[in-house]
Amino acid sequence: MKPDQPAYYFTTPDEAESAFYSAFEMADLQLMDDVLADQDVSCVHPGSSALIGREAVLDSWKKILSNIKEPAFYTDVLSRSVVANMAVHLVAERIARDHQPDSPTSLLLATNVYVHQENGWRLLVHHSSAPPHQQQSTQSSDPVATHEGPHTLQ
Repeated sequence: MKPDQPAYYFTTPDEAESAFYSAFEMADLQLMDDVLADQDVSCVHPGSSALIGREAVLDSWKKILSNIKEPAFYTDVLSRSVVANMAVHLVAERIARDHQPDSPTSLLLATNVYVHQENGWRLLVHHSSAPPHQQQSTQSSDPVATHEGPHTLQ
């Protein structure tokens, strides 16, 4: 599915990350395709085994995106590291079923690894899992609740 020329050039890892969460929120498979690195992509979804290879990862996102209904993502980047052409973000992800401020959210922790390629920053690795003893909470009651979302491309 990878086009010869991606629709977007992400100048920073933060731009690529915003596009990644926007793709998820908007169920936009083409944007998800544009966000992924050209090769060596891997992904671990919560509770699943490792997916290795661009096609396997994109196929998993195709299945996920075809089964979601406009979730809202709120993220808090807990840690950022950039070394040469690679960036690693540790992210607290809050996923709500709708865009209402008091909607219950599910908390996941994710590690997103970005690589700088000729066509900009791209997602190389996404590993997301539920923290131990996860409890459903609302945005206002959790100390990790510094929210950047919902995400939109500008």
